[in-house]
Amino acid sequence: MSLERMPELGSKPIALSVKLPAIKNQNPDHLGDGLRELYRRGEFVDVQLVCLEQMYCAHRAVLASKSEVFKQGLSASMEASGFRQEVRLADISNPEAVKVMLDHIYVMEKVTAEAYNPKTQDINKDVLKLAQNFRLPCLAERAAHWLAKDLTTGNVVERLTICEDFGLDMLKDKILEQLTLNKRALAEVARSPQIMNYPTLMRALLQQAAGAPEDDTPQPKKKGRKA
Repeated sequence: MSLERMPELGSKPIALSVKLPAIKNQNPDHLGDGLRELYRRGEFVDVQLVCLEQMYCAHRAVLASKSEVFKQGLSASMEASGFRQEVRLADISNPEAVKVMLDHIYVMEKVTAEAYNPKTQDINKDVLKLAQNFRLPCLAERAAHWLAKDLTTGNVVERLTICEDFGLDMLKDKILEQLTLNKRALAEVARSPQIMNYPTLMRALLQQAAGAPEDDTPQPKKKGRKA
């Protein structure tokens, strides 16, 4: 049997075109979908987050992959095989905030401002606290966007205070800017009893309204023109 290479057919090769049906779902997230389903069913979970005696189960590997704080904390308290690690969240008053955080970590919903909707402002504050404690900037950003919605003179003082507490400087500046553009709203807030409890915030409002610099340096007086 000859092993010689067979010559190419024809002196001028002709291109051929073969079309197959389009590939369905070219980038399926099988791993993410599988982890979300395990989380939803509570299967193969190996860590539990406890808030006010309410327990939420999750997977250590998922938490560690999303948060360096979780990674270090869970690594430092590894327990024997077969036992779930426990993380107690003593500084959180609303267990619903823990569920919001876990759903965010597992990407259980579309990442849109509309999809994020905690029931109360107190829950949103606890979400901000969790985002800060576990260094989850994307979650903090979603909570900040929620604070910017449905803003009125009735809740603006409390929301400005939240901005100060959690270092949401961009949102704070934008709210102050809106107040200075609306003299009626600014006057209402300046007269409100709540603002008197926050002298730093009141000073910021007055500075913003007057266009004064941040420091207290007196401005030079303008000399009048001689007659």
